[in-house]
Amino acid sequence: MISNRRRLLIGGAALVFVLLWSTGHIATKLGDPYIEPFRFLAIRFSLSMLLMVPIVLAVGGSWPRSLRDICHIGVAGLLIHAGYLGGVFVAIDLGLSAGTLAVITGLQPILTGVVVAAGFGDTVTRPQWYGLLLGLVGVLLVVWEKAAFDATPVAAFLAAFLCLISITVGTIYQKRYCADAEIAATNTIQLGLSAIVCGVVSLSIEQGAVEWADELVIAIAWQVVLLSGAAWMLLYWLLRQGETTRVTSMFYLMAPSTALMGWFLFGETFGWLGTAGLAVAVSGFWLVFRPAKS
Repeated sequence: MISNRRRLLIGGAALVFVLLWSTGHIATKLGDPYIEPFRFLAIRFSLSMLLMVPIVLAVGGSWPRSLRDICHIGVAGLLIHAGYLGGVFVAIDLGLSAGTLAVITGLQPILTGVVVAAGFGDTVTRPQWYGLLLGLVGVLLVVWEKAAFDATPVAAFLAAFLCLISITVGTIYQKRYCADAEIAATNTIQLGLSAIVCGVVSLSIEQGAVEWADELVIAIAWQVVLLSGAAWMLLYWLLRQGETTRVTSMFYLMAPSTALMGWFLFGETFGWLGTAGLAVAVSGFWLVFRPAKS
């Protein structure tokens, strides 16, 4: 039996992780005016990799032993890190609000669960189908409002949906080919490879201009220390406690918490249509990830 104190500790840790993770889009928007997308990511991934190396040593992580495993880890990492976060930064750079982006990318856990279940012969539950449907309806309402009334460029939505596809495919690929890999070492390799790829892309297509404003320094430090460092270690601890379900049961909090932070920090707002879409989408997320009854 888990004591009440331990249950409270684990629940609080899961809530802190989800709320920390929700700040990713906010930190991206904070640094966006001062640097180009792939240069930001090259710096962020490089520093995060350097931070992860001592973490791997501290937790006793084991490195992959074959080139085949490294290749699988690399493919998954490019999709999950470079592809997903590249799309996130480009979408925000093109004018998409952090809250809208959070609603769109919030579909990923539901979409992944449905695709994995259908693709591997498992039963897709009725709540999963209902949750996916509600999530899609909510996203469509939010996108409709932003496209029709806020004149957000179509390219921004395309970038957002591309990053959704990238992390969904990457997550499924990692589940399929990297399930036995040690998570800390895997993350370190993926960050290093993503840093190289984003650096090459930046040198190829970007101008390289950087304005080292306080906001940019804070954004990089926040993503490296609090997201790649503290939040990741918190997730690692929760997974070692066997608390994957506890974390996923709080995924529905990500979109509204990001939207609230976007309103408070950047004055981002939803009209009645977008607010309805956010509520419908969150209902879908909650339906899928609600805690199971005892």
